[in-house]
Amino acid sequence: MSERDAPGREEARTDGGLGDLAESEQAREKWMLRDDEFLLEEDREYVLRDEGRSWTDYVSPVLFGAVVAVMLGDVVTTGVGMAMGLDEANPIAAVVIREAGLGGLVLVKAMAAVFLVGLSGLTGNSRQTFRAGGAVYLFVGLAVVAANVWAILAVA
Repeated sequence: MSERDAPGREEARTDGGLGDLAESEQAREKWMLRDDEFLLEEDREYVLRDEGRSWTDYVSPVLFGAVVAVMLGDVVTTGVGMAMGLDEANPIAAVVIREAGLGGLVLVKAMAAVFLVGLSGLTGNSRQTFRAGGAVYLFVGLAVVAANVWAILAVA
């Protein structure tokens, strides 16, 4: 028995572990050989190319639309409530509204949406982070809109 036939010895693969995918042009565009200088030959492997991600890759349009709708609902109900003589309960929003009006509140809501998308893009599992953050925002936002509607109906 030769060294080549010894049990436990595997043949060196010339395709880098891709198998039949090594023949595909599309696979070669999507995968690249991780060929760092410090790696031993047996540790070199094909990994997905990181060509950068767009926020559209992990943001659900339905969830993002629902978040924006809740944000708009909060702005509208806040505006209606303030026109009826109610005060803003959130001290930060109260300062923004006092200094910049409802336009400032819209700006704060837009910054919150950008923060939600941006923070999700920085995590290892962007889609899951966006879903969790969006769900929390929807829960809190719906509670705020419901409280605004309740206060408006109580005054009306």
